[in-house]
Amino acid sequence: MNKIVDIFYSLQGEGTFVGTPSIFIRFYGCNLECSFCDDIKHTESFEHFSNEELLQKIQGFTCKQVVITGGEPSIYNLNAFIEFLQAYGYFVCVESNGFKFANIQSANWITYSPKDWDTIALKGCDEYKFIVSSASKVDKILALQTNKPIFIQPQNDFLTANATNVKYCIELVKAHSRLRLSVQLHKYLGVE
Repeated sequence: MNKIVDIFYSLQGEGTFVGTPSIFIRFYGCNLECSFCDDIKHTESFEHFSNEELLQKIQGFTCKQVVITGGEPSIYNLNAFIEFLQAYGYFVCVESNGFKFANIQSANWITYSPKDWDTIALKGCDEYKFIVSSASKVDKILALQTNKPIFIQPQNDFLTANATNVKYCIELVKAHSRLRLSVQLHKYLGVE
């Protein structure tokens, strides 16, 4: 049984698939307690759903892209669930802090958002997303040797953008053209 906090249909607001209609499945729990976490729903109550019950819930939506998020989805072995969704034609993306890539390796796309920049994994993901504030020391990001997209996402306030951090990240990306800006479009649009 899957521990699910929320299921909703919206636009992907971050990374490579920004602006793409997506079905979000938020799993309960996380291995970290980040002070800047922008969605604490993963720490609240959850419901148990079988794979079949989740499929029933999402089949009413009009798209075939699923984003598995949390908390931290990789605290669970989700490969069988991911493959179950793929068997029904879903393109499955997972947003992860990289806790255990082996638990999500069946995904079509993995967005890796490391919180410990001293140990950035080079394998197991399709793109990087770094949460950056104006106080962040970004030398480890700039030293990262990869051909994968590297997104810089301003550390925002709980429900709104943080103008200081947004400005800092814009300047950072302009100064280092291999980086990309990801602004959490959903916050600017006022959608979940």
